[in-house]
Amino acid sequence: MAGGKKTQQGSDARVGLAPFNPIGSHIQNSSIDIAVVLTRPNTNPTATKMLIQASGQNSVRYTLDGALPTPTFGLRLIATHDPTLLTVGPSTIITVVSEAAGAVIDYVWGQ
Repeated sequence: MAGGKKTQQGSDARVGLAPFNPIGSHIQNSSIDIAVVLTRPNTNPTATKMLIQASGQNSVRYTLDGALPTPTFGLRLIATHDPTLLTVGPSTIITVVSEAAGAVIDYVWGQ
């Protein structure tokens, strides 16, 4: 898998996501108009990373400490950007909410 980040000039500078080994299935969630906690898969609680992307037309806000994100509070996943790789510790609580109705996120847990 490869992700990237946009430079100020607008070009796409690819960066590797290695090492990232997916655990379980790719998940798509379009029910995030109200804040939702993304929980580790029960089949493998050792997941220490998450690859996440806002894939709909609207951006998403998220927090990592259990705080309730709102359409104006929280870290931002922009719908047109490449996936973000999060490192997840034992006390990390990932909570997401759409900035506007109809947002979609795609994510997969990994190590």
